[in-house]
Amino acid sequence: MTAITVIRPVDAAEPPTTVVLAPRRELPESPVIGLVDNRKPHARELLELLAAELGERLGGAEVVLLRKPGAGHPLEPEQASDMAARAHLVITGVGD
Repeated sequence: MTAITVIRPVDAAEPPTTVVLAPRRELPESPVIGLVDNRKPHARELLELLAAELGERLGGAEVVLLRKPGAGHPLEPEQASDMAARAHLVITGVGD
């Protein structure tokens, strides 16, 4: 009879009780939220829902949506430069 070895990658260490976030700058009163749609299935829908929620929480944020040519392609350099100059925060979408 053949034996089957089962390996359980379980970390016995206790999870940290606190998580320290990276420092963030204060957002202006009307921030610009940049969204980068990577063209994966459902990425745009996810980003639009997230933008709506952030708009409500941040009160009147402007949303700038860019679409990449495809999931395997980067933004064009001028698109990336424009987004970096305009947006106060940028979220890229992952779909599927």
